[in-house]
Formats: sequence, structure tokens, C-alpha cells
Amino acid sequence: MAKQATSKPAPTTSEWVRRGRSKIHGGGLYAAKPIPAGTRVIEYVGERITKAEALRREERRLADRAKGKDGCVYVFELNKRHDIDGDVSWNTARLANHSCDGNCETDIIRGKVWLIAVRDIAAGEELTYDYGFDYADWKLHPCRCGAKQCVGYIVHRQHHWRVRKALKAEKVNKKSTAKKK
Repeated sequence: MAKQATSKPAPTTSEWVRRGRSKIHGGGLYAAKPIPAGTRVIEYVGERITKAEALRREERRLADRAKGKDGCVYVFELNKRHDIDGDVSWNTARLANHSCDGNCETDIIRGKVWLIAVRDIAAGEELTYDYGFDYADWKLHPCRCGAKQCVGYIVHRQHHWRVRKALKAEKVNKKSTAKKK
């Protein structure tokens, strides 16, 4: 019996975006034309998975990262029961990089995750948003966005003060340890 070929979906497209190399990290998304504030720019798509499966994939991702492989996170919280694993080739929106001062945000509208412009965006500008990571694992996610208010790690802006406080404490501890030697 012949095996049926499984076809994967075509990459998501949007009139608002184009792909390109990013100054922040790897590939990125750029405004193909001026984007007005409030525009749904592109849908974040992927495999719909349970929370249990998301946890299994996170454990595998962390193990791979410990071996020096890609440690990027593509799982997006959808609701209390399901997540979207956007680590699929057809998810063009996964190329949008984190910035502590993003020009977009994400919103879940009728069960779909959208990247939405929070301000007018000029043609050619890289599309970014705050990934909103929790404080618990802040050291695992260094930030390269270069924004003025960047704390050096990818955490939700509500946690920036905590990271600054922790970094200051580490600096003080290093100085006191160096003096003792």
C-alpha cells in the first residue's frame, strides 16, 4: 500500500509584511508598506496542542538548548486548555522578534492569535513585540533588541524592575566577593 504524501500548508502571507534579515536576531518581519495603528498585521499560526503537550515540548526544547541547539520559543498561550506551537515552516509570524519597545502587540481574537500594530509603522521598519515572558526564567532569555529601556533579558515590561534589582544585587555581590579576596 502506497503511503499518502502529507502536504504542509503554504507559508502565511500578509500584504503588510515582508521577510528579511534582522539586526535583532536571525530573520525578521518588516513593514512592506506603511501600517496604520490598530491594523491586524499577520496571524500567528501553528499546531494547536494541549497544555500537557506544550510542557513536554518545553522540556525537550530546554534539553536541546542545553546541548547547544536552537533555544527559541514558539509556543503561544491560546487559552486555559490549548497553546499554539508556532515552530512550523508555514508560520511567517514567528519571524517577528522581541523588543522591549515593540511596535506591535499580540491579541487573541475569536480563537486566532494576531500581531497588531500599536502605533503607525513606517514602511521598512522591523515588526517587533514584547514576548511577555515571565520573570521566573529571565536568565534563560537574553535580549538583543537595543531599545533604550531594554534590561538585557526578554521579560514582560512589568518585570523590568525586578530584573534591574536582581542585576544590581548580583553586581554588589560580585564587588563584595572581590574585596574579600
